[in-house]
Amino acid sequence: MKQLKDNSTEEKILDAAKEVFMKYGLYGARMQDIADTAGINKALLHYYFRNKEKLFDRIFENALSRFFEQSQVFENSILPVKDRIFQYVSNIIDFYAEYPQMSMFIIKEIGNNPDLFKQKIMAAKKNKTFRLIDTLEQAIKNGEIAKIDSTMFLINIQSLCSFPFLASPMFKHSLKSYGKDFNTDFSPEKLKKILKTFIDNTLDKTPLTNKK
Repeated sequence: MKQLKDNSTEEKILDAAKEVFMKYGLYGARMQDIADTAGINKALLHYYFRNKEKLFDRIFENALSRFFEQSQVFENSILPVKDRIFQYVSNIIDFYAEYPQMSMFIIKEIGNNPDLFKQKIMAAKKNKTFRLIDTLEQAIKNGEIAKIDSTMFLINIQSLCSFPFLASPMFKHSLKSYGKDFNTDFSPEKLKKILKTFIDNTLDKTPLTNKK
């Protein structure tokens, strides 16, 4: 009689695989690493997922789908532009808190197999759209926000959201020389507050020199 697969075991495997893939990428990860992290033997791992590629597909597609879901806030035209951007930033920071090495992971995978990565991006996006630049340019045209370079704003926002998580090992080491502890002094909520101020100052039509 065929053994039934247990959902809790599968979730344990997926959590372990996410951790290993985020650390080593597709080509650097080993099934034995995933089995050890999940606390199971490799035979059981292969019973649930026949090979590393199938397990990778499941993890990566789930992560990419989650990432593109964050941009759907731009479809809510009832919210003021700034509020939509604040909510998007909050969503993205929460995403990176769950997948801290996602940026580096994507860079590695693009370098290893750009065509495969493009296919996975298109599959994950499906009908999801990313409208930050469109939203900004329409708001500029309507006179709702200051005239800014929307492309550079997008690059800045994505960098400011991801880099603290991506470079956390470096920060943990370098901040020690200042008597600081990264795990104590950094938090996603602190980052959200700082970026809210950055967004306010960047998009506000009132010049900084005129603000009281």
